[in-house]
Amino acid sequence: MDRREFMVGVAAATGGTLGGSAFAADSLLKFVYPYAPGSGGDILVRVLADDLQKRLGISAIVENKPGASGRIGVRDVAHAAPDGNTLLFTPFGTMVLFPTVFKSLPYDAFKDFKPVTQAITFEFGLAAGPMSGAKTLAELTDWLKKNPDKGNIGVPGLGALPNLLPIKYAADADVKVNVVAYKGTAPALTAAMSGETALVCAPLADLIAQHKAGAIHVLAVSGTKRSPYLPDVPTFVEQGYKIQGSGWYGIFAPAKTPDAVVDKLNKALTDAIHSESFQQRAKSVFLNPTGTTAAELGAIQREDYERWAPVIKAAGLDGK
Repeated sequence: MDRREFMVGVAAATGGTLGGSAFAADSLLKFVYPYAPGSGGDILVRVLADDLQKRLGISAIVENKPGASGRIGVRDVAHAAPDGNTLLFTPFGTMVLFPTVFKSLPYDAFKDFKPVTQAITFEFGLAAGPMSGAKTLAELTDWLKKNPDKGNIGVPGLGALPNLLPIKYAADADVKVNVVAYKGTAPALTAAMSGETALVCAPLADLIAQHKAGAIHVLAVSGTKRSPYLPDVPTFVEQGYKIQGSGWYGIFAPAKTPDAVVDKLNKALTDAIHSESFQQRAKSVFLNPTGTTAAELGAIQREDYERWAPVIKAAGLDGK
């Protein structure tokens, strides 16, 4: 997402050099995305790379490095030269949840990286299929109390927020749910619509079309306020639950990257993220563009880690 604008700000601020690395016409800025191509994150990092390339007149590429749920690509950036030429564009899970979920990681999410900027945020939704007929969390809670053996909820994989949010809801509401992991949102959503499961929890963007079509009903969103993309759906907090958790994509550099280089990269990237082209593209896929300071991203990373580590441990999902 982020490569294109890095260069513009970097070149302008440094006269064409950055920490000893020249961003001339033959320079190459590489964004590592630790998952396969085709996702919303992959699309947006390519938008950023294209934009930076045009503005700075240098080559900017996206390298997909899937494997081990994203851990391989993250590890490789941790070990990359700290010259500003290689950056990690990653969803928050690798930097916030994985340190608790996995007993050993091939990187330290806090010591091996310097935050550069948060690029986008997104919410999650808890939705009911036709099995329960619930239209609110209150109705769902009543149904689950009466049907304790039917609370199967499909999620796109274990150990991430779609897994953790319903577990916290169930604990707070004193009901039982059984989390069923699928290989992605699509099969989890299909299971809820067909009645194979009662519920689905997934990124909100993946639920909007079927909610509007009436195939499922989104009962709550995970943000601090209602989503502009589904303004009719209340948050968990509005319905009496102290549950909040937004996902995000952030850009990180290897830990030994000089602070001056990080500052210049942040300026270039945030300018790109705030551009009209990026804003429109992000919103077209129901994502919320941000663009923060490096310090703000570091604080967000730490706060989210401290929020979810106890939930992960309480659910018995730690140390796998």
